[in-house]
Order: sequence, then C-alpha cells, then structure tokens
Amino acid sequence: MLPGETPTTSGTTYPQLSAVGNDQVLFNSGIILIEPSKCTFRKLMDRKQNVVSYNGGDQGFLNEVFTWWNRWPSTLNYLKVFEETKSSEREKLPESLYTIHYLGLKPWMCYRDYDCNWDMGKRHIFASDSAHRKWWQVFDAMPKTLRPYYSLTKKMDARINKWRERAKNASLPDRHWKIKVKDLRQHH
Repeated sequence: MLPGETPTTSGTTYPQLSAVGNDQVLFNSGIILIEPSKCTFRKLMDRKQNVVSYNGGDQGFLNEVFTWWNRWPSTLNYLKVFEETKSSEREKLPESLYTIHYLGLKPWMCYRDYDCNWDMGKRHIFASDSAHRKWWQVFDAMPKTLRPYYSLTKKMDARINKWRERAKNASLPDRHWKIKVKDLRQHH
C-alpha cells in the first residue's frame, strides 16, 4: 500500500496516518500514529532523497508524502502557541488536555518559577504560566530516577540569566524578569 491509499478496518475507512492539524491542511508530527507497513516504509525510504521537506525536518517530509490523513482533536497534541492572545487568556487552557506540545523554550530549559519564553519578545507567543506549571506537576510526579535528565547546565543557566537581564533592560511589560527565582536547579 502506498502513502495516500486508504486501508479498511472493520468496515470503516481510515488513512494510514492520524495526527492533529497544524492548520487546515498540514498536520503536526509531534504525536502521530502511522499504520505499520514494510511496503510503506520502503516507499518512504525510496522517496527521502526526492521529496523536499517544507521545513527541513520530518514534519515537512511526512506532510509531503501523506496528503491523506485522519484528523485527531487538538486535545491529543495541544500546540502551546498564543498568537495575538492576551496574557490572561493564556491561563485558560482547554479542559481535558491529553498532551501539551511545548513550543518555544521547553519548561525544563527554564526555571521552575516561570516560563522564560516571556523574556524574549519573539517568543511571547509560546509563553503561558499555567502551561508551564502543568509541566512541573508532571515533573513532580515522575520517578526520581528520571529527574536528573531535566537539570540545568551552567550554560543553560547563563542563557536564562542573559535573557532575563535583556528583558529587564527592555522593561518588558509582563515583568517576569522581576520574579525572585527559587529553582534549586540554578547555578550560583
């Protein structure tokens, strides 16, 4: 079966790929389900040199190949992006989310105390304190053996401090740069 052909299961027709849409046409490859098929895999490998990815990555390649796909509800891969949205509206995440797709700087790359996407004007569209807190709730519930994978390196800590200082100098109106950091992962 080739990409774009339609398999049949229990009398219901579904495409080989299911995902959440990025927009009206393209899907996001952050969480996808692809029907296993050696034939499809071979076809993908044969086409990898000839198909041009619109974004240079797997998502662009897969969207070029799988033009027929099943659309999942956005709660399965909620894209954390808030274009033209007020700060207060960012705190109202949809109910019943299964996953949050963290765009911009990831929570573990910031301090636990705040979403450091607030420190960069171009990344404000990815900033949400409530989404940031949700990730840290997951962190607190994970086994302690996994937590070291989310530590801050000295280089990461220096980057955060550099951007906090720039945010302060620019007097960014959200004033996140004023937060007193208590995150134990920071380097002094």
